[in-house]
Amino acid sequence: MRLHAGRCSISRCQRSNARGSHSPTKRRATLPCRPSSCSTASRATSGCGTRSSASSRRYFVVAMDLRGHGRSAAPDDLDAYTAEELAADVRALFDHLELDLCALIGCSFGGMIALQFAVTWPERLAALVLSDTSAAYRHPAYDERYWQRERSIDASTEVVRKFGTAELGRRAAASVADPFLARGVRERYARLSAAGWLGCARVRKERPDLLPLLRGRLTMPVLVAIGEDDPVRSASEVMAGELPDARVVTFRGTGHGVPVLAPQAFAREVLRFFEDVEEGRPVAGQRTTG
Repeated sequence: MRLHAGRCSISRCQRSNARGSHSPTKRRATLPCRPSSCSTASRATSGCGTRSSASSRRYFVVAMDLRGHGRSAAPDDLDAYTAEELAADVRALFDHLELDLCALIGCSFGGMIALQFAVTWPERLAALVLSDTSAAYRHPAYDERYWQRERSIDASTEVVRKFGTAELGRRAAASVADPFLARGVRERYARLSAAGWLGCARVRKERPDLLPLLRGRLTMPVLVAIGEDDPVRSASEVMAGELPDARVVTFRGTGHGVPVLAPQAFAREVLRFFEDVEEGRPVAGQRTTG
């Protein structure tokens, strides 16, 4: 099982003692390590949570391609895709880079895996940032906009199941007026693994309900970022309701994918959050920005 993170490719077969072509210094400081947050609805390639130049100037930043995304392996066996396995991939990367403690950022699907990691190995995290995500697939308080988006994702997944990712790209490109951009959309989708798409789509629906675990297991400071116009907003707010000590920031006029749609504002809030954590200042509270 091959995973790709920046310039580093590792093997899950050597999870605890993997070594790459470089040997980074062991680090214990707050460090953002961000799994690529790829929504199977609208972000069909890895890196939906784009790397912030502001954070990379201050911190050692690792951007990981999750299993089934980017240049990481995409097993054909759909049983190889579970939230627990994807979270174990993140731990394998931590172990490979000899990171005892770091900050983890996850957006959308990446946020689901970051949460799974956080409730399983809370001692490995100095801080957690969750953007545009949820802690459970279903809940009575989720609104119709959430379920409309889920039905759209299900429809896209059925296209991939029947015809492959290239056909999904052709349909997505049909609404793009610029021929150059439309070709880029088609080519991007054509490079995707159907197994990776289908496997991660199943994880999204079959992942464990983590809501009952949040108060007891998330012992690290948490920042929750919510797009004001995100169809996942109701699910994010349900999650935030289980985290009374978290900082919850809503971004005005922003849809799904705050790190992409409002990168400067997102980077500013994340860096402010990290500074407060490092200085020992309280982080709890709710506000709107953007």
